[in-house]
Amino acid sequence: MAAVGAAALAALVIYTVFMRWVVGQTPSWAEELPRLVLIWTALLGSVTCTHRCSHLNAGLLPLIVRSTDVRRTIGRATDIVLLVMLLVLAKAGWDLTLLTMSMTTTALKMPVGFLYLSVPVGCVGMALMQLQHVLSPGDSQ
Repeated sequence: MAAVGAAALAALVIYTVFMRWVVGQTPSWAEELPRLVLIWTALLGSVTCTHRCSHLNAGLLPLIVRSTDVRRTIGRATDIVLLVMLLVLAKAGWDLTLLTMSMTTTALKMPVGFLYLSVPVGCVGMALMQLQHVLSPGDSQ
């Protein structure tokens, strides 16, 4: 889904640039729709990154802590903290979604809450992946 979103974003931007510079008419949705696609794509893609543990990290822990048992414990604690933080963020995102559902965007005339809905959806997806990491018997990270 994230790859489809990235392709759609690229197509939207190319179309907008073409319309603006070649035709001389910018579509009314040129600002809102690519932003909406970008936000949803980023948050849905982050679920896959969380599942694969491919998110950016400094990789300094193995240089500082030599013991694999201590690294495993720190990784497990990190997974638990991330799980809690993602659930808190999902709740806040859901509250914001409900609060803004009655507002509409300027160009697309769609509920603003649909944009903010990406936060709880993405965070719940990432939280499920973190829960899988916490419950897995092997190495955490």
